[in-house]
Amino acid sequence: MKRIATMMIMAAVLAWSFTLLGAEEPKKEEAVKEEAKKEEPKKEESAVPEWVKNIKLKGDFRFRYQYQNFEDAVKDDTLERNRLRYRARIGLEAKVNDWAKVNFGIASGSYESKITADQLAAGDDIKASLGQDIRSTNQTFDDFFSHKPLWIDYAYAEFTPWSWLTLSGGKMKNPFHTASELIWDGDITPEGAALQFKYAVIDELSLIANAGIFILDEIKALDDPMMAVVQIGAALKVADFDATATLSYYDPMNLTNAESNTNEGSKMVGYISQGYYWKNIAAALDASYTIKEKYQVGLMGEVTANLYDLNKTALGDKADDNIAFFVGVKGGTKALKDLGDFQSSLSYRQIGIASWIPFLIDSDPFDGNVNAEGIKFDIKAGLYKNFSAAATLNYFWTLNKDFNSDKTNKDILLQLDLNYKF
Repeated sequence: MKRIATMMIMAAVLAWSFTLLGAEEPKKEEAVKEEAKKEEPKKEESAVPEWVKNIKLKGDFRFRYQYQNFEDAVKDDTLERNRLRYRARIGLEAKVNDWAKVNFGIASGSYESKITADQLAAGDDIKASLGQDIRSTNQTFDDFFSHKPLWIDYAYAEFTPWSWLTLSGGKMKNPFHTASELIWDGDITPEGAALQFKYAVIDELSLIANAGIFILDEIKALDDPMMAVVQIGAALKVADFDATATLSYYDPMNLTNAESNTNEGSKMVGYISQGYYWKNIAAALDASYTIKEKYQVGLMGEVTANLYDLNKTALGDKADDNIAFFVGVKGGTKALKDLGDFQSSLSYRQIGIASWIPFLIDSDPFDGNVNAEGIKFDIKAGLYKNFSAAATLNYFWTLNKDFNSDKTNKDILLQLDLNYKF
């Protein structure tokens, strides 16, 4: 009996032990699962490389209808043209460390001109007739569905040792303050090195000092054509009013050494051979007033004068036509992001025939030529998030007909755009 009782007690103890073990197993499984859940976010977070987090990607696409009516009074001819065009741009910003970053972008674009029958008959240098249009990232629908080119739009590095100083090198976005495209077309990205200084003296006032040296052409045996720029100014912000004013000096050098086997080089050699040269001073003012934190109204002004002592024997009265200026008003919402946002501007400008280097000015009005004056009106409207429409009207005419066979050319340019940003 004792043996039987002992066996029954042992069986009861074993049964109780197994029960405890079975009860603890789910607890262990639950604890393991909870631990796994805690580790999952860490694993996902660590799966993304650090360099990916330091890259910002952005871009835009624009679809455009363009109508142009150019009355060439000298040739007694009218060019009426309808074009569909697009612009595609994408860029990235890579943060190298707390002080440095690299910017890189590509954009669409087209050749500035095609070889005409007149050029072939005259035996013109074909190389001088072709070249990428540095003042445009538009691509026209043409050439029987041919594949279209992409260009390096910008590629440069920035070094910011202090918040008030930035050093840049490469093919960069325009590092200088401008109030318009009077002397810098918005699509031009100069190549060289630049310094940007902006220091807050007080909360309301900052001092500006910018400088740059840019290479225009590379010559094997001679000094390279280049341009040095120095700019000083100030930025003021008092309550809802803010303004930026700058004074700049532009000094192109060694332009006579430019090679004539490229499109822009050929043009530059042509200008120099006629007697043109440039040493310019320029002033720009951009002021705006904010209403109810969302809307802005503002004034814009810019003027440049060519200080170079031009050869009057070669140029005659053209040597005295050395001033270009721009005045404009603007208004609308501060940003153009959503439905109901809008921005508009109206401006007038004059560009004297000897006032500024022709290949740098806005390429749209008057086919990008000097000796012109006219008005520009544009309006933009937000249609949805990062989707907008725009209409721009340029009406320009010959500034001084004495320099155009005593005749006045006229140019009407209408552009209708749909813009997408990401």
